[in-house]
Amino acid sequence: MDRKQVMQGVNELLNTYCHGCLLKSHFRKDYGKTEAHRFCIQKCTVGQQLKLLGEKLS
Repeated sequence: MDRKQVMQGVNELLNTYCHGCLLKSHFRKDYGKTEAHRFCIQKCTVGQQLKLLGEKLS
């Protein structure tokens, strides 16, 4: 995959699943921004896919 395709994949995932996510807003409200981010990266399947795509960029 080239860089442009990876970035398009990231944008599609973010627009489809992350914007307006109820879990993220719940964690952010109850535990703060850092905990919400940690949840998204470590436990959310979409966050794990984003992490894999990000590794392809570097």
